[in-house]
Amino acid sequence: MILKINFVTFILLLLVSCKTIEPIAPENEVVAAPTIMQRTSNLALPIELNLEPYFKDIEKSIPKQFKGKEDNCSGVSYSYRFERDPIRFNGKGNSLEYEVNGKYALNLNYCAECTYLINSSGNCVIPRIYASCGVGESMRRANVAYTTKIQVASNLQLKSDTKLSSFETIDPCEITVFNYDATDKLKKEVSAELKKLEEEIDKTISEVDIRSEIKEVWKTLASPQQIGNYGYLSLQPKEISVSDINFVQKKAYLNVNMLFQPQITSQKPTTKVSELPKLSDYKAANGFNISLDIQANYDSLSSILNKELNGKQVMIKKNLVIFDSMEVQGALNNKLNLKVAFSGKRKGILFLVGTPVFDSVQQIITFPDLTFDLNTKNALLKSAKWLFNSKITDKLQEFAVFDLKPHLIEVKKSIEKELNREISIGIHLKGSIKDVSVGKIYPNNSQLLIRVHADGKMSVKM
Repeated sequence: MILKINFVTFILLLLVSCKTIEPIAPENEVVAAPTIMQRTSNLALPIELNLEPYFKDIEKSIPKQFKGKEDNCSGVSYSYRFERDPIRFNGKGNSLEYEVNGKYALNLNYCAECTYLINSSGNCVIPRIYASCGVGESMRRANVAYTTKIQVASNLQLKSDTKLSSFETIDPCEITVFNYDATDKLKKEVSAELKKLEEEIDKTISEVDIRSEIKEVWKTLASPQQIGNYGYLSLQPKEISVSDINFVQKKAYLNVNMLFQPQITSQKPTTKVSELPKLSDYKAANGFNISLDIQANYDSLSSILNKELNGKQVMIKKNLVIFDSMEVQGALNNKLNLKVAFSGKRKGILFLVGTPVFDSVQQIITFPDLTFDLNTKNALLKSAKWLFNSKITDKLQEFAVFDLKPHLIEVKKSIEKELNREISIGIHLKGSIKDVSVGKIYPNNSQLLIRVHADGKMSVKM
């Protein structure tokens, strides 16, 4: 009778030891990720403006030749012709400077005494003495310079103040035959004509339309742009301010500072683009910051885990355990549910739970608190207590690793692609992402939501 009982016990133990371990899977319960609350950013948008086309307009607006004369019965009478070379433009600080070489010719005559007996216009009593400068010989040389100070008005139009800064004659015109220096007279007459051009230059500069170009930039930044598979980025600019203009040779540089509140949405928003506002007081800023969610599908994550874990082994109390597969099954609050299939001395399924934690140095997600699910614990304690061992969880922690570097690189590339393009003809947007960092991780029903922050810079070249 005792032998019969021992034999039955042996058979029961053998059956228990061969039975597949299949605990009840843990329930999935997800805490919804909070809506992204984008930080308001001050976007520093350096603008480089090529002034070459505008210089050509100014060049066309200024006559290439001036003529004038003054007829007197007695004393000196003269007529002159002034011709200029192409204007040399140079930007320096907050001013534009123009220099131009010119040349002049002067005809003069002198009457010592005049009578008005014959006609009211008078006649010279003695023969007039005639002389000239630059007539029948090389024209005399002169140099003219203008300075223009330019500011941006609140309506984004340019306003300028142009002054004739100098008019220097290189070759004076001295008439020795009647001891007369015509240089000062010429400078006075030509300067009067040149000063009339100050308003013409200011008028030409006021017609430079930077408002339309900045408006085009505003419109582009306000319009939603698709960022790879991550959704649509809308920068939503709110305010705009502009720094003083800095001129360097034939280029103008200014900083446009935009206050904006970026938003990432899964669907393309239908919000209306706001009108370009009047300028606010300028405040210096540097770059921008945006946040978005990377959605890592659990199927793809499971493939990564299987690649690392498949076939790995561990010995527990002289019993071999072989890990065949691992997959992410869902989430419970902020923890992921992992399903592990194993074989060896025993075979079956283990369910584990763990909180995904991001390692900012290695840029990986790990599960430092990975442990057996409650149902799995109970099943192991009843049928295979030897499997309830930290060697299992330690080994699984070692291989339950998600490398985020490829995802973060892809995010960076996707954003930078949208930040480097031609907005419209002649207007180029240039941008770079300095840093992409993970903020927080939210387990979802079918995917892991990874919230990242991107810091970058943008500029515009016209």
